[in-house]
Amino acid sequence: MAVHPPGPGPDDGNFNLGAYHQQQYRETFRAALAAGKVKPLLFPWSFIGCFFLPLFYLSIPHKQRPWLYRMRWAVAATVVYLNVNLIRTTSADNEAVAYATGLMAVWGTIWSLRCLIFTRAQWDAARVERRQRRPHANGFIRGEETQKSSAMVPPDESVAIALLHSEYYWQPFPTTAPFLTRLGWTAGLLISFRGGGWNFSIPSIPHPPLPKHIISHDKLVHEPVRLDLMPLTTRAGTTRSQTYASFLRSRLKQIILSYLLIDILTTTMRQDPYFVLGPAYALHPSSPSLPGVYNHAVPGQIIPLVRNIAAIAGIVAVLHLYYALLQLAAVFILPRLLGARAELWQHPTLFGGLFCQGTVLDRGLAGFWGGFWHQTFRAGFVAPAEYLLSFVFYYPPYPQRHHQHEKKLVRSLVKVAMAFVLSGLLHAAGNYTSVTRETAAAWPSAVFFLLQGIGALVQNGACFVLRSIVKDMNRIPPWIRRAGNLVFVVCWLQMTGWALIDDMSRGGVWLFEPVPVSPLRMMGLGVPGERWWRWEGETYGWRWHWGSHWWESGLRL
Repeated sequence: MAVHPPGPGPDDGNFNLGAYHQQQYRETFRAALAAGKVKPLLFPWSFIGCFFLPLFYLSIPHKQRPWLYRMRWAVAATVVYLNVNLIRTTSADNEAVAYATGLMAVWGTIWSLRCLIFTRAQWDAARVERRQRRPHANGFIRGEETQKSSAMVPPDESVAIALLHSEYYWQPFPTTAPFLTRLGWTAGLLISFRGGGWNFSIPSIPHPPLPKHIISHDKLVHEPVRLDLMPLTTRAGTTRSQTYASFLRSRLKQIILSYLLIDILTTTMRQDPYFVLGPAYALHPSSPSLPGVYNHAVPGQIIPLVRNIAAIAGIVAVLHLYYALLQLAAVFILPRLLGARAELWQHPTLFGGLFCQGTVLDRGLAGFWGGFWHQTFRAGFVAPAEYLLSFVFYYPPYPQRHHQHEKKLVRSLVKVAMAFVLSGLLHAAGNYTSVTRETAAAWPSAVFFLLQGIGALVQNGACFVLRSIVKDMNRIPPWIRRAGNLVFVVCWLQMTGWALIDDMSRGGVWLFEPVPVSPLRMMGLGVPGERWWRWEGETYGWRWHWGSHWWESGLRL
């Protein structure tokens, strides 16, 4: 679906480059849709492979049915087929939805394979659940674990309220429970990417001590949940709220600041031909000169740096905005439906601290990606590596009791490599499903993430050489070491960031309007003719799509 934008040029009056090319992208998609070259993203059919098929299969007990458990390979193969087909055939006239289609297909495949193949969910997974306290006939609370739970110091206001009448326990797969209960347990498994409230929680978010073992649900014996031992802030700087008031203030602050930043960025970035047309904007017939903010306030040598900062700030702001809205909805609107999943401790901040001890200043590039940046996909990215390594290190001739340091190093390297490879594949798929798939190159996104892994290895190698030269590292003041880490991270991201941001520019991602109302346009600060209501037309929102068959009809995103 190549975009060929003939028509008016930059000298035709009040030419709005962003609006013009956004219209071109949408007309290109609609023409391809009418010609049968592409399909729209439809609910529920486009979500079968990444959600509904694993959901229903994993909701059926198979611990006592070996034949059904072996069927997971067929289910996994079907998931891969459906999601690959989704990438090949599906896009959208909304730039963000088009990009998210590829992300959803690849991530749905990775996470489904984790739950189906790389782990044994019905044996090994357990979540924190609440239940009514069960008194003895004499009125005392039953069980030593329950007494500990009732005496526990509540970690936040939501737990304090729940402990008045409930107790917490680790709930494995509820084999004998009704189907809807099993369906709810499995749905929680499939959407808990960071593992909050589960026994596979990633280490960068606050969580209670994980259970040492999973006891059969049929025996109704459950290890107590020590929520009182949960940290307020992790080493990576991810923080949980202790009161509803502080949670509300924090998320409203994120929403307001992110909203204003997004409005500033969308208003200015749509005037920059780089963010509209991609890196080859100078060759485009409808490309105007650079916007005035560059010509008057920014030296030409640092324009690439300004663009990279704007792009990263935009990504962070959008993630903050939408994630804070989801968290507010979960905690204040859906507590009856979500139960324990709506408690405050299960909704920590999305990003870590940029300058915390375990992130950029002390660990450099590895700390940026492994501590500060959101860890939404971490559990899924490392699962294939852990699965393969379990075979490599389990069978002879690899020694089990020797070379433990080498084995740990190999494990770490393989996990890091796998994480960056899969992250590159994830974002490359997003660029491929954009409307400009015929002219866009998906490989730069993959190269960007591979370069991040290489950069972390380069920095760690340089630190190793420095330690061998400087025998006493304590002689170097900590602020110098931390400044060196920060400078390396900034320089490496600047040198490599073009690969990802170029791809997103070619795909039209920056033309998407994340917020419906623009205060800047309302004050007349945007391009002449732009309205303050940004979600115009049928591109934003859901509408019904009629296809040739019933399975080609559904809610179109």
